[in-house]
Amino acid sequence: MKTLLSVFCLTLILATSAHAGDGRTVVMLGDSLTHRFDWAKALPEYTVYNLGVNGDTTGDVLARLEEVVAKKPDAIFLQAGINDLGLFYARRGGSENPDRRILAILSNHKKIWDTLLRKSPPGVRLHICSCLPVSGSFGGYGKSVNSSVRALNALLEKEARSRGLVYIDLYRALCDEDGDLAERFDSDGIHLLPAGYAVWLETLRAGEQDREGMTENTLK
Repeated sequence: MKTLLSVFCLTLILATSAHAGDGRTVVMLGDSLTHRFDWAKALPEYTVYNLGVNGDTTGDVLARLEEVVAKKPDAIFLQAGINDLGLFYARRGGSENPDRRILAILSNHKKIWDTLLRKSPPGVRLHICSCLPVSGSFGGYGKSVNSSVRALNALLEKEARSRGLVYIDLYRALCDEDGDLAERFDSDGIHLLPAGYAVWLETLRAGEQDREGMTENTLK
């Protein structure tokens, strides 16, 4: 029942995002978390391109935006950043302050947004999804990753809303009381079970409610 409600709510979001006379093309852009779900099956009334790529960082996403623009999307849902943080902690073991990495991820996000808004068709609706939580035990540094994810998400939300973009908080929808990926959604410490994707779909209805964010996308 929740999944059906989620698809209905997302239909309302995308209906307001479509251009008159266009085919209502949707791009789901991100890493393996995006890649591992069949968005086209979940949204059969739209032309949906799943441009999630396993292992992608924000730098990788930035390098392949031409393929996104080529789809001439009406709506884009961007989710990226967790691999940047995972690599940082895996390589440095938490021995360095992550603040610089967080700011670098934010910088890449802003470059992605600017490029997509500049090169996509007029009126494209860009939705910024938060980074998702990982399990507390992930890689032995899951707690540290989640602390950085929360800091990054706060910056992403502030920047997205300042530009009139829709910010979708997947983190809060999928975390437990400790701020870690809830066990009922956890496949392997970072990826999601089907129940997690059902919640992801449901959470996208935040875009329908954020009318101010839907009305104007601006470059800064």
